[in-house]
Formats: sequence, C-alpha cells, structure tokens
Amino acid sequence: MGSILRVIRTLAVAYGLCSRHDLYYISRIGSRIAGIASAAPSISLNTFGPSSVSDVSALKIITSIKNTGTETLRLLNDPNSVLSTWETDSFHVARADSNLVAGPALNFTGLRVKYSPTAAVKAGKPELFTVIPAGATVNITHSLASTYDFSGKGGGAGKYKLKASTRAKTFLSVGADGSITSVEASEGTVAEVAVSGRLSGPKLQPSAKGAAHDTGAFQQASGKSKRALVRGCNDPQINDILTAADRANNMAHGAHGFLRDGPWATRRWQEWFGGWDQNRYNLVFGHYDAIRFNPPNFLYDCTCTDDGLYAYVYTDRFQEVFLCGAFWRAPMEGTDSKAGTIVHEASHFPQYAGTADHAYGQGACRDLARNDPNRAAMNADSHEYFAENQPWLGQ
Repeated sequence: MGSILRVIRTLAVAYGLCSRHDLYYISRIGSRIAGIASAAPSISLNTFGPSSVSDVSALKIITSIKNTGTETLRLLNDPNSVLSTWETDSFHVARADSNLVAGPALNFTGLRVKYSPTAAVKAGKPELFTVIPAGATVNITHSLASTYDFSGKGGGAGKYKLKASTRAKTFLSVGADGSITSVEASEGTVAEVAVSGRLSGPKLQPSAKGAAHDTGAFQQASGKSKRALVRGCNDPQINDILTAADRANNMAHGAHGFLRDGPWATRRWQEWFGGWDQNRYNLVFGHYDAIRFNPPNFLYDCTCTDDGLYAYVYTDRFQEVFLCGAFWRAPMEGTDSKAGTIVHEASHFPQYAGTADHAYGQGACRDLARNDPNRAAMNADSHEYFAENQPWLGQ
C-alpha cells in the first residue's frame, strides 16, 4: 500500500497539486485504491508428483492451491478446475523435452461434464464450494492413470511435464452477493515425472461420487418412447427422461433445420459461434445432423449422486449418459434445461461432434464466440445454447 501512495503523491507534486488540502484528499483516494487492490482475489498454484513411476496406475499428482490474497475465498468446485477430482481434462501432459505449451499433449481419455456455475451458486449447498481463508492452502490429489493415454500417440516411456491447463487454473470466486469472478492462478512448480513399465491404466469406470453403482443392467423404459434404456431410475425420473429425450431430439432437428435453410449469418449464429465462416458452418451443421434422431435411443443412468453436475459422459461409452442432481432441478426447456443437457452431452461423443468444455454458461460462451469462434464451434455449451435458443434469437 505504501508504494501505491508514494507513486500517487509523486504524480500529484509533478502536476502541481501540492497544497495540504490537495495532498490530504489524494492520500485518502490512494488509500482506498490500495485497499481495493489488496482485497482483490489472488491465488497461487503448484503441482507436485513422484519423480518416477514404473506403473502408470500409480501416477498421482497433487495440486496445491493457496489463497495469496487478504480475504477468504469461496470457490466453486468447477469440475474442470484442479479443485475437482473428477476425471476431466484439467492437465496438459506432454514430453518434458517438448515445448510444454505448444508440444503435443497426450490424448485425453476421461469424461466430459455439463455444469453451470450460476446453477451451483443458486443451489448454495456447502459441498459445491471450497472455502480457503487468506494465507491458507488446499491440496487436491488427482489420479491420471485413466485420464490420459501414455501408451498412445505422443506417449511411451520417458519423462513428462504435467501442468494445469489454462481452463483448470482459472477459479470461480463467489462474492457475498452471489456474483462470480474469474481468478486465474499464478503457476509456480510444475510436476516432472519419469514414466516406465506399464503404460496403460485401468479403464475408467463410474466412481462412487458419480454413480452409486454400475452393476445393474439397463432396462427398457416404458412410455411414449420405447427405445430409451434406463438404469437406477424411478418412475418420475423415467418420465422426465422420456420427455427430455424427445425434446432434445426436436431441438437438434430445429438447430439443423435453421442452419440448413438459412440465412446463415444471423444474430443467433453470431451469438454462439461468432462471425460467419463457411468451414465453421459446415462443421457445426454436421454436428447437429449427426445428433438428430438419436437422443431417444440413448442409455440413461440415474445413479449419479453429485448435486453440482447436470450430467456426464465417457467418450468411449457411446450413447451412455449419466444424469446428476442439477439435471432433475432444471426446467424441461429453456436455458440450461433437461433437453438442452442431453444435446450438450450428445455433442461430446466423437461419433457425433467430439466437443469439449471450453466454456460454461451463456456469458462465457458469448465471450468465446467473439474471441475464439473456432473453439466455440467445438464447445458443448455453445451447441446447447444455440439449440435451446433462449433468449429467442430467431426460428
């Protein structure tokens, strides 16, 4: 704070504001500016791991998250941040002798998640947040054996650097008024691990936090859509699934028809996919063309116990969708709806679109469309919001 005040007083003298009255008010303004600056959220992140492993199944990484600010932080447990132990794409894993940012990363083999920061704040449940007092540190352990493919392209025995992805080191801080602020952590230590021996981890399975069980068989759902299969679902849930699957199908058809018939460079397109580009149009059109007709044929699992997520999929378990707590609270249609969630999850399957979760929520997706439209064209929430069309931006 003292350095800020000295700079302000020096500038005041330089501009002739030297009276006692001037300097008094300048000092008060400087104190307030310094106070605001010192209260701004600040986080440091360090990543640690073993020096070597002879079996990739033993590869566990610790992320150390420290609140370096002066105020207690209440952070959302965003599943794509390193606060979460969900097997999402939270790390950049590459050969230690390659450029860590530009070098080829290992293939991701984990899961993709539908999540809404706004809905999590509204739910307000303590387990959806991590509270870190000023100066305190939280350590999170991540198992990467089943999340990245060390035996495939870019893999093999050798030394690897493991660091948090840009998305994963951006934390969502929630204020007392419910406002959400993005805070990008300053990154220090990066883990370096020599991997040898067994390079293939166990096949990723639903965990206790995500699915209460994964041993039951899917059963045919009775109702207006007799094609959907369900597991661990009660009758009200089955009714919601059947309705949502049919409406998701209609949404995908509607998005496909809108793009097929044109005009194409519309506000609706620009809102979610940025400026007009023929190649990007062909890509997105192909995604909806692949998704439509299919949601009523999916396998729906209701055993997820995580109340902060809407749903998740394993990209290698085609057409299998795990529905979680936020899904059941969502409206059937509209923004972040049940039907839209199914479109979101469908877009993750490589057979349809192979989207990732680059941004969550309408505000972040609009920013993505403006600043990085090519990523928007491969972002699941962008596909969902275009299909939901709420607020309405054209038929």
